[in-house]
Amino acid sequence: MGIRTLLYICLVAFILVIIGTPMVEAFILGRDKVLLSSTIYNSLRAAEEASYSYRFMRDVDAVVDEKVFRNCFADTFATSYDMSCVDYENPLRFTSSDNAFNDFVVVIDFPLAEHLVAPAEGGALVTKVTVTVESKYRFRTGLMRFMNGLTADPFILRAEREYTMKVTN
Repeated sequence: MGIRTLLYICLVAFILVIIGTPMVEAFILGRDKVLLSSTIYNSLRAAEEASYSYRFMRDVDAVVDEKVFRNCFADTFATSYDMSCVDYENPLRFTSSDNAFNDFVVVIDFPLAEHLVAPAEGGALVTKVTVTVESKYRFRTGLMRFMNGLTADPFILRAEREYTMKVTN
């Protein structure tokens, strides 16, 4: 094997590392986004079930206690990511127990017109909530961490979900 062949092999390996590392990071980022989206959805479902005001459920009205909703959401979200909630007020703040993720900031917003009449539901009251989650993304590969360190703006992992709570008869 000649020197020229060895140089070609080194060049191909170098190019594969340069091209392959961002592709691997993109797959990991996609996985993290799916994980975040499903965690938000599961936390919303758990908080919905725990926070209904039962005196309104007789009339099939979805009226929730916001504080109970926020606390249940925080507990479920923290358990999913092995984090601890350091601030239960809006916005919620989470820190990683095992340092696998950067801190998460969660904003839970109940619109001013919280209880809206849903004509399709026979006039029952529904509650809408919007959840926004943000965190500085922690890159997994060394090359991408180095490249991210060169920029002034960190990459923000962000997910937003609007959820309508309703009681079905």
